[in-house]
Amino acid sequence: MARPHFKLVMPEDQRRALEQRFRQSDNVKDRARLQAVLLATRGNVGWRDIAQMVGCAVSTLQDWMAKFEAGGVAGLLARKQAPGKPSPVQAAAVQAQLKAGLAKGAWRTAGQVQQWLAQTHRIKLAERSVYYWLGKLRGVLRVPRPVHVKRDPAAASAFREQFVQKLVDLQLPAGRPVKVWVMDEARFGLHSQTRRCWGLRGVPVVVPRQHRYEWDYLYGALDVVGGQSCFAFLPRVGLDVTPRFLDQIVATDPQAEHVVLYDQAGFHLRPADARLPARVHLVLLPPHSPDLNPVEGVWDYAQDATCNRVFERLEQMQVAVTERLRPLWENPTRVLSLVHHWLHTQANSSFRCIVPELNSV
Repeated sequence: MARPHFKLVMPEDQRRALEQRFRQSDNVKDRARLQAVLLATRGNVGWRDIAQMVGCAVSTLQDWMAKFEAGGVAGLLARKQAPGKPSPVQAAAVQAQLKAGLAKGAWRTAGQVQQWLAQTHRIKLAERSVYYWLGKLRGVLRVPRPVHVKRDPAAASAFREQFVQKLVDLQLPAGRPVKVWVMDEARFGLHSQTRRCWGLRGVPVVVPRQHRYEWDYLYGALDVVGGQSCFAFLPRVGLDVTPRFLDQIVATDPQAEHVVLYDQAGFHLRPADARLPARVHLVLLPPHSPDLNPVEGVWDYAQDATCNRVFERLEQMQVAVTERLRPLWENPTRVLSLVHHWLHTQANSSFRCIVPELNSV
């Protein structure tokens, strides 16, 4: 004897609306219930066939049909509230403090979060539950960016806001082109550096390493408007060495006035120093604010060529770094991708202020 068929009768416009709801839904459980109702409208399949197609028991299917007939789609998709006491972490104040701590990187492990909940809010959770709430609040493990303990965020913010005025205060001579540079230096040597690399799951990656304390200093400068770059390996840093690199910056355009932004390191010249090359004008960054200097990103980019490698001589290291940096001076767009938007925009829009005769153009 053939299995009895089951047919759910509904108007055509309602069936089309149900099909559209099924296509738009991204909830697996909702799609199963909607699909069961749509199959029931065909009239050519039975209870057991529909239950097998959607992966549920016949009794469950019958319960779905009863809900649909009683309450429509809303009744079909309604869920019963889970019994039990709500978690104390659901309190708005607890979640706000937990999110604030995650934003500041206050905890290293889930166990520390567990301890904080117990001490601060007297909430005792299993470690598994702590992981659940960390995920629910979109918490992730991240590598923090270190900042100096003496860094003044207000000074950094004020520098960004007052940058154009600092350029105007330089009172650059009229009638000359102007270039705005950011400058920094980093030490590259034969002491090996280990970084993460791609490998195979379950297979340990081993890289050679050596401890040799020989190095050179790489000076670098980026033109924040035009995207030009300038680099030089020098044997050391010092007040007598910095002018040599500033001379190299000037040589890129001897007819221009060169505004150079750099930090307040002891081996950096100060404004009005007699050792400053002609047509070089300095703007000092706030103390302990490397995030304002986009050249810092160049060093991270360059270290991809030296990490996980062993060099026998400094010359070999210099060749590897030079080849890594070659795309920067060959493609100004790569340089500008490293320059902060606020720095590029303000320097680019400030030329009418710092070169007065442009106001008449």
